[in-house]
Amino acid sequence: PKKFAADSLEMRGQELFFGKAQCGVCHPAPYYTDNTMHDLKVDRFYKPQTINGLMATKQGPIKTFPLRGIKESPPYFHDGRLLTLEDTVEFFNLVLELKLSAQEKRALVAFMRQL
Repeated sequence: PKKFAADSLEMRGQELFFGKAQCGVCHPAPYYTDNTMHDLKVDRFYKPQTINGLMATKQGPIKTFPLRGIKESPPYFHDGRLLTLEDTVEFFNLVLELKLSAQEKRALVAFMRQL
């Protein structure tokens, strides 16, 4: 019975991955990457600042990372700023304004751990 519940969570995560969460747009199966560059426009979340006398600039496009075996390769994101898959799902939930519930985020992480 417990295994069935886990499978259901993972299946719900798969539905979310290719549906509401929009992950599959940039991370399509079977390799879970589109091998292109995307600008997430995350600079809108940061206030302008000077670091070591230089003005920090916007990030710009980054290459889509393949998600096969993703659970084995923390930290996440191109610069390692996201320590867990949960952090990564929350980051994209905020950046893409997905409005995922806590249960939906758990399901999405469960699915990604199976890739």
